[in-house]
Amino acid sequence: MATKKPKASEAPSKAAITPIKKITVAAVWGKVNLRDIPEGEELLLCRISGIAEGTKRGESNYGSWTALKGNMAATNSVTGEIFMSGAAFIPSTMGEALAQSLDAKLLEDASSTLTFAVDVSVIVSPRDVNKYEYIVRPVIENDFFNPAIALLGLD
Repeated sequence: MATKKPKASEAPSKAAITPIKKITVAAVWGKVNLRDIPEGEELLLCRISGIAEGTKRGESNYGSWTALKGNMAATNSVTGEIFMSGAAFIPSTMGEALAQSLDAKLLEDASSTLTFAVDVSVIVSPRDVNKYEYIVRPVIENDFFNPAIALLGLD
């Protein structure tokens, strides 16, 4: 599967936005197939953005999970299809980091929000070639705050 970015002329119209129960990589991209990941490269799956107003946490058969609640949107990096939802699950430790940042803001001010946008990619795991790992990168300057990163003095 090629990972070309859709041209503006190929982008779906606003009428093509699909509402879904929750934004997840599986809902936006589908099942990740190891054969689709270019050797030694990343496969860009989607961009997820939102204005988070709260968080929700829980446990499942696959372990603990964290969701951001609010106004969320995502786009498939190949098809350009756009999705919207009231909840988003951001993979990797980035999802939990965003949630912790929002929770800290909400303690200070109950009306706080967290604005974010991230690109989600996968690579073949360097530890096990039969698995993949997520790479999540911020694409906008956002409200995210991590006190440990602040201590690095990288302002």
